Amino acid sequence: MKGITLPVAFHANLPCSGHGVCIPLAVHSTQPCNSPPIPLSIVVKNFTCWWPPFPLTPISPVVVTNAMVQVHRLPIMLGFDAFTPHPSACTNIIIYMCPCGPSVCPIPTPIQCSVLTAEDMGGVGHPRFVVPTTLTVWALKRPVARVLDPLGFGQRFMSYPCRSVVAFGAPLVLSS
Repeated sequence: MKGITLPVAFHANLPCSGHGVCIPLAVHSTQPCNSPPIPLSIVVKNFTCWWPPFPLTPISPVVVTNAMVQVHRLPIMLGFDAFTPHPSACTNIIIYMCPCGPSVCPIPTPIQCSVLTAEDMGGVGHPRFVVPTTLTVWALKRPVARVLDPLGFGQRFMSYPCRSVVAFGAPLVLSS
């Protein structure tokens, strides 16, 4: 989205776009009874797990120097601002093979996707940080974030670890 005029993003605890698809009946793995879940990469889990739109709340408070540039009396998002982790709201199935009498019985167990995803830090969620795509608009020696900027490294909707993008911005304040 380089060179296209888009609304400037600001800090207002509005949600990101979210990413993934929730398929609760998807089987994550078949494992021995009482074994810990084996996490997979978020690139794989994005096909069966959903990370819904979640508020873009800064990890650390917005300091006075960063709040000097405002849009609609709200501080703007700048390059590499970090936000609270993005948890999943979906589950997948682990089939535990447990002893029952002389044989083993499959016990399907729903487990939260954030526990099954390696980047989600054991159920907390994966990190999010805005990576601006503007080449020309800077504030406080950092590029200004816009709507559709990715919340991870890479192109929008294909970034890593978070495939979400900034979803809201100032409709009357644009940046190219």
